[in-house]
Amino acid sequence: MIRTTDLPESVAPQTPAIVVSPGNSRATRVIAEALAVAMLPLLAYFLFRLRLMPFPDLNDPAMHTTFIVDPRDIFERYSDLFTPTARLREGARVGLLVPARISYLLFGSVGGFVVFRYILALIAVGPAYVLMRRLGGVAAGVTTATVVLTCPVILTAWGTDYPDSASVSYLMGGLACLAVPSVRRTGWIAAAAALLTLSVWAFATSAVFAVAFAAVYLALRVWRERAHLVRDAAVAACVSVATTLVLAVGSGLLLGQLDFITPTVNSIRFLATPSQEALWHSSSWAWAPYDIYLLVLPLIALVWLAAAARLRRSLPTSHLMVGMGFTVALIATAALQFIGQVQMLEEHYFSSLSWAGAMLTFSVLLTIIGQPLFAHPRWRWSIPIVVVAVALAYVVGTQVFSARSISRIGMAAASVLVIAVVVLTLRAPALRTKRLALLGLLISFDALQLLITVTPVTLHGPLAGVVTSPVPQYSGALGGSDAGAVDIYQVTTEIPGFVGPASYPRERLMMWWPPSEGRELIEPIGMFHAYFNSVIGRFGSLSPSDVDLIEQRRPAQFLLMSTNGNADFAGCVVALAPFQPQVVRTGTLSSGSFTLHLWLVQLNRYSH
Repeated sequence: MIRTTDLPESVAPQTPAIVVSPGNSRATRVIAEALAVAMLPLLAYFLFRLRLMPFPDLNDPAMHTTFIVDPRDIFERYSDLFTPTARLREGARVGLLVPARISYLLFGSVGGFVVFRYILALIAVGPAYVLMRRLGGVAAGVTTATVVLTCPVILTAWGTDYPDSASVSYLMGGLACLAVPSVRRTGWIAAAAALLTLSVWAFATSAVFAVAFAAVYLALRVWRERAHLVRDAAVAACVSVATTLVLAVGSGLLLGQLDFITPTVNSIRFLATPSQEALWHSSSWAWAPYDIYLLVLPLIALVWLAAAARLRRSLPTSHLMVGMGFTVALIATAALQFIGQVQMLEEHYFSSLSWAGAMLTFSVLLTIIGQPLFAHPRWRWSIPIVVVAVALAYVVGTQVFSARSISRIGMAAASVLVIAVVVLTLRAPALRTKRLALLGLLISFDALQLLITVTPVTLHGPLAGVVTSPVPQYSGALGGSDAGAVDIYQVTTEIPGFVGPASYPRERLMMWWPPSEGRELIEPIGMFHAYFNSVIGRFGSLSPSDVDLIEQRRPAQFLLMSTNGNADFAGCVVALAPFQPQVVRTGTLSSGSFTLHLWLVQLNRYSH
């Protein structure tokens, strides 16, 4: 009998071992990394004390909120009144409204808002992380994600229901997908086409950026890699059409309007009329010196052009795609603003779209400039740490100094740091010193773009030829407070429920509220189209022009509202006596520090 000890070692029985295949190990790493990236928005929210919402500065976001909360009611009440002047254009922005409506139905008003913003953050961060990870490693990917999640413009855009909240994420995700280096390009092209299509149907102005990105991509493919270009273009076209069809079905089922393309086209035609252009677009450039935050855009474009000129043909196609896409879009944006008649830069709800390409290009620049650091195992994490440190320094600084003081002190310090870096590099050319100098340069670059962004707009009086626009609240996006704004949003979304659905088509509703409370009610009155649907005379007393407006509109209902419970609601009912008023419902909506008192009055003279 042969014992096992007599067998050669190569054939002797071995203790069974657990074998992990390379494929399973790689899949585990990918899943773990994806989960970590998915958690970054939540981590950033608590670490940087991100503001969830800014205080309302315009009625327009709520005009979209109403389609998220109760879209069919708006179409039922106002289709005939709004259609001739394209005032239903908010209901056609389905790239925002369809997913936001789904989120609202699943999670409620504030819950749905938060969940959808988390998804938008992932749409922006996810493809950008993958792009930079492939270009510079995990540290570069984390750097890019941090840059996006600490950008005051993007955070502020996410904070409202205006369509730039969705479009800025779609545009960033679409540009990143176009630029991702991959041997399996078709999937990334399909993703880019879907995201860019969503951006256009969320906010038609996004077409400027989508076309610029697509044109640059095609030019680069023709120049550097023509293989399978026709196939990829066909895939992109099919995906774009399919995305549009899905949105049409979603719009029909969730919003009550299947055709959103015709209202979009009609709104573009209406807004392009001379009277509308004069109403919304400044004929003078006098506003530009006051909007300091816009300097970030040409700063990033110029630095990228300098880097591209130095590297020339050695610059990878992905870097070119991002930088050229942003630069071409910025040139088109400036042309439309200063040569054309579109408020692409003077209105922050429009200019925010430019930050999609700007922050991605800024991340590319950090990857290019910081390549010696990313390539070194001991230094590669210094760059994301720098981005985090700059944002945290600003958050801490807001507890002590005003935003204007921080921006002035910070920009002066950044300038001194740049000079110090240059001197240090010239006097001490050692490799370690060069890395320190390079890190100092990146700190100053990152701090400079952040501080320029948060510099408050300089207040000024009326300027000839300048249209009044709301002042962006970028300084509070990091380390800010949003409790009051969330309370207003919560109450605002409950107004349609208080009023109830229309009993029949064209059951028009008008509003009446104290003019002195216009600032406090700027969001609630947007739910029924604000000033267009309001009597704006003295609360409790109708002027002859108010009476003429009511007789022209023939509303079946009046919604009286005030933040003051002692307001003269009864006087309003008396003033409406010629129209046979009947109080249907009174109540109070409250959340946190915000309380809204409401009376719903039926006008029997016009009600069916």
